[in-house]
Amino acid sequence: MTERTFAQRLKAVIDADPNLTEAGLATKAGLSNSVIRKLLKGDTQNPRVDTAIKICGALGTTLEDFMSGAFHGASGPVDEEGQRIRDLVSQLTVEERLRLVTYGEGLRDAREMAQKPSTQDAE
Repeated sequence: MTERTFAQRLKAVIDADPNLTEAGLATKAGLSNSVIRKLLKGDTQNPRVDTAIKICGALGTTLEDFMSGAFHGASGPVDEEGQRIRDLVSQLTVEERLRLVTYGEGLRDAREMAQKPSTQDAE
């Protein structure tokens, strides 16, 4: 079985969503209409990574989920906060991403610690 290209996956998503147009996707992704048209015509099968990330962001998913098949199109409301986070992360360097992950883990761990009952409270 051969893997589907980015263009094939994109065409399937657009075909499955009557509310999604080439022009609307291009605008939301910050790309020209011709970029989307070239992909859908087959002139380009796999776009540059930064272009693919923009398209996936406009669709409300990540490039990883899109290419793995975990994304099946608009199945619910768009998570705008999640989209803002994905957009921000796509603009960070690798080092900045590592810092962000470390900070996020620290926030999670602090919340979990605050939720645990203190051993002194039990006495």
